[in-house]
Amino acid sequence: MKPIGYVISRFSVRADRPAKAFARWSSRIPAEFRRLLGGEEAEALSVETDPFKLATMKDYRSLMPMAMEAHKPMFSLTPADGAIGGHQKAVQGCFEDYAELVAKVMARMV
Repeated sequence: MKPIGYVISRFSVRADRPAKAFARWSSRIPAEFRRLLGGEEAEALSVETDPFKLATMKDYRSLMPMAMEAHKPMFSLTPADGAIGGHQKAVQGCFEDYAELVAKVMARMV
């Protein structure tokens, strides 16, 4: 098995930056990822510059219950599923986020 990277699930965000507790926790990921793989030290890397980070995904809390009820992925919800107004914009953003993640995964699977 050859790990291709990691995905961070972003929780609460304040204005334009993550909450301090999340930032403190996520800053340890690059070094810990490499340590667990038995690789090189990465103390100087940040999550923003780490080449192993595939994505930082939002949790899409408002879409998850709708997706579970509709038995669909969050990025496939329609107004008939209850994704109306601001939810439809969140569905589009979710689709774009997952499409970008899939493209990165596919590129690294070579």
